[in-house]
Amino acid sequence: DKNRAAGKLKGEFELLDTGIFNDNNYFDCFIEYAKANAEDILVKITIANRGNETSQINVLPTVWFRNTWSWDETVEKPILKQAESSVENLSVIELKEEVRGEWQLVCEGSSQLLFTENETNLKKLYNVKNASDYAKDGINSFVVEGEHSAVNPYQVGTKAAAHYVLMLAPKSSETIYLRLSQKSKV
Repeated sequence: DKNRAAGKLKGEFELLDTGIFNDNNYFDCFIEYAKANAEDILVKITIANRGNETSQINVLPTVWFRNTWSWDETVEKPILKQAESSVENLSVIELKEEVRGEWQLVCEGSSQLLFTENETNLKKLYNVKNASDYAKDGINSFVVEGEHSAVNPYQVGTKAAAHYVLMLAPKSSETIYLRLSQKSKV
């Protein structure tokens, strides 16, 4: 509306013009990728609190399989599941898919792994029965609404997130490391 009212001669109304950054009460998120090779990717996520107060933020690095099994019966449904780690302070998501094989996502210091199916919540949209009790919006329902029954307690599915709950002091940052690679012993 502001851009329409300004006409063609004034500059475009930008996000900075709204004033939401005036008090520096926001977080920055920087994501960097480094590849050892095509099958070994390190992910570095740095979250910075730009505000003047200690604040909490939920960070949810997410992995999922594209849902092709719902519309193609010849496709074997892939699986994500929590795997054991022999290293303290690491959470591991195992990925298994017929074409790409077995992979793992290693999450340093993750507080909790959340699993759902990458399937639309038909109950919420159309009031019809879901194929699974754990629809893809279940991670949001768990984090935002506190609905613990929205994620699979058996730690399996076709969509998963490492749930980090960070309390960041003013002007501070924290870094999370992930590694996606072909399956090996962790």
